Amino acid sequence: MKNSPRLPYLKREEMTADQKEFYDDVVENMGAPDLPHIWMLEEGQINGPFTSMFHYPSLGYPLYKLQLKVVKQGLVAKDVIELFILAVITDSRAAYGMYAHELLAKKNGVDETIIEAILLGRTPQIEDETMRTAYELARALTKPGPIPENIYETAIEKFGGEGYNVLVNTAAFFKYIGTLMNAYDEPVPQ
Repeated sequence: MKNSPRLPYLKREEMTADQKEFYDDVVENMGAPDLPHIWMLEEGQINGPFTSMFHYPSLGYPLYKLQLKVVKQGLVAKDVIELFILAVITDSRAAYGMYAHELLAKKNGVDETIIEAILLGRTPQIEDETMRTAYELARALTKPGPIPENIYETAIEKFGGEGYNVLVNTAAFFKYIGTLMNAYDEPVPQ
């Protein structure tokens, strides 16, 4: 497996003033050392979706600000949101996204058999209704066309209008992120 992206990882001292401001904001808000995945390399470069975002900060910085709003919303339980994100990002087969969100799902208490099934592209056996609804919504949002009415109604019932909207925007965001990481072939850190 390759271990470098198509774009080089930038060290802070190599960045422009705008890139440095962006970098500093990311370092301040990423939540380290609580994150279970490698997001910063030994020489301070930040990897994952940030590789391309730092190279093109005019689009990358607003996207990052959206990420903060989407990911840190707090309306949906952490285990549910991580299962949901994992199901969405796995659809794109974005290696780094799958790696990071597998570890985040484990950290937030998602059952390992459910995680394994999602990563293998299988439908997991999920007993908890809320978790199952989140998974079914994630899968529906990764397919073409409107989501089925029964999935919409169940999701509205489980998450309310605001929670449903958070999940829909989370899916859209992580579909975008998956595309971004695949375009630049962001690898899993070794």
